[in-house]
Amino acid sequence: MNHPQVRAIELLAEQYAFGAGSLHARKVAALAGSLFDQLSHHAMLPGLTSSARCTLVAAAYAHDIGFSPRAFEDTRGLPSWTSSSPVQDHQHLISFEVLRAHLDLELHAISLPPFSAADRSSILYSVLWSFPGSNRTVPSEPLIAPKNVALMAGILRIADALDVRHRLMVQQVELRRSAAWIRLLVRAFDEAGAEVAAAQDNADLLRRQLGLHIFVQEMIEADGVDTTSSGGPFSMQPEDEKYLAALFAREKGSLAD
Repeated sequence: MNHPQVRAIELLAEQYAFGAGSLHARKVAALAGSLFDQLSHHAMLPGLTSSARCTLVAAAYAHDIGFSPRAFEDTRGLPSWTSSSPVQDHQHLISFEVLRAHLDLELHAISLPPFSAADRSSILYSVLWSFPGSNRTVPSEPLIAPKNVALMAGILRIADALDVRHRLMVQQVELRRSAAWIRLLVRAFDEAGAEVAAAQDNADLLRRQLGLHIFVQEMIEADGVDTTSSGGPFSMQPEDEKYLAALFAREKGSLAD
């Protein structure tokens, strides 16, 4: 995807009030873009380019449009292939259907530019898989490059969870990595325990794709001193080492599941 296409998706999402509001959608887009950039900097997304980053940001704008009453009306309810889906998943299925209808020119809230088959597949399935536990494929909608889609959806799940209360509490996320794990250090404007816990709970898809354990932790600043460092490897305290060792023991073999 390119920037004009991202802008078109943003304008489309705006027609549906972004489903859960523009502030949440733009916060998720910013966090997802930051995570993508940091993972790319550490050479952890070798198959993804700037085009994929555009797709990820566009998916962040559109992922919640199914929460809009207008979206439900435009899709005339749920399509038949969703009949076996859990109730809590319906809004994201509607997000997928609304976006697909616009790409097929069946709806005309806004005119979208042409999308390649690969870009179409990437944004549709990134939106669909942004809901935790959803990894379905849809009849008549080919899934192209599933590994790349899973990486983008995994990033999007974490970004969405970091604004789970829609309070815009998270200021930024800093990624640190070792050979076996990634740590996401969350800086927040105020207490963000719910956001950190939700991001940890929703990190499993990205964990499986990267083959690395992911730990989400809130940054604590004591006595006005910033506890983060701008360079060099992240050094752990002895209690951190014990904590990670215990988690590794508990999750042994889970990466192969």
